[in-house]
Amino acid sequence: MTLKEYRGLIGVMFVCLIGVSCKNEKKHSAPYFSYNSLGYYYQLIAFDDDSKAVLPNRIAWLSATFRTQADSIFWDSFNNMNDKFYVQRDTLLSENFLANYVSVLQEFDSVCLLLKPKDFFQQQFKYDSIPFFSKKDSIVKINLKVKRLFTKEEFLAVQQNLLANEMAQIYKFFTTEAEANAAKDQSGFYWVSKEGQGSGMEVKMGQTVTITYEGYFLNGRFLEKSGKKFELKYGTPDQVLKGLNYVIAGLKLGQSAKIILPSPLAFGENGSSNGIVPPFTPLIYQVNIIDIKE
Repeated sequence: MTLKEYRGLIGVMFVCLIGVSCKNEKKHSAPYFSYNSLGYYYQLIAFDDDSKAVLPNRIAWLSATFRTQADSIFWDSFNNMNDKFYVQRDTLLSENFLANYVSVLQEFDSVCLLLKPKDFFQQQFKYDSIPFFSKKDSIVKINLKVKRLFTKEEFLAVQQNLLANEMAQIYKFFTTEAEANAAKDQSGFYWVSKEGQGSGMEVKMGQTVTITYEGYFLNGRFLEKSGKKFELKYGTPDQVLKGLNYVIAGLKLGQSAKIILPSPLAFGENGSSNGIVPPFTPLIYQVNIIDIKE
């Protein structure tokens, strides 16, 4: 151990002694935290005595909680990701602390990681600033447990099941599968309602379109909203979700619509990068066309 690592380890042990600790889950408990050169500390707190070495190219299904220094949980994989938290292993060179450490874990291992708030929120949620609830903290605590390691073939079957469950949610929203199919646009989204006759002016490639939109989960929970006048150049990628581009093309100036975007037209099989939208999650959007300009 280098002098730098030793000093860092002593510092973390001191923090733990004054009340910063991770909750042990089994009888196996490491006596101290170790330092990783990526900038986090780790402690293996539980493992399976019978676990075997795992071949490479596995996808880890994780149970995870993120806590403040005072042990308040602000994110957990069961509620925030609908228990769909998956991480590709074999990323030892990654600059993401979580993906890096998961790559050395086996099935049923549990671990606690400690990371500086600034690094944590930037790496995990793409935030450039620290949220108010963690501003005074010196660390964020991450508890992870590997629930299962899938081969690529096994994970493909998992994804197919998740996609089937997503479609079941959409059918339930429309009451029956037949009603959902009747509401489905050829572009892949679902019309819930369309209001207004519009001016007859349709959106064309390269035009500047002013819209407003609001997004929700199918259970009505709020997700996001645009400003009062959100401008985009129609046809330019990544300004809005792929599905919203399709919806805009189906509306005229002055019209509004409520639609459902299945996950392939929203945040896909991985969910949103900030951890708010789980994988394979259909969303409902209200879209209004305010103005169209050349």
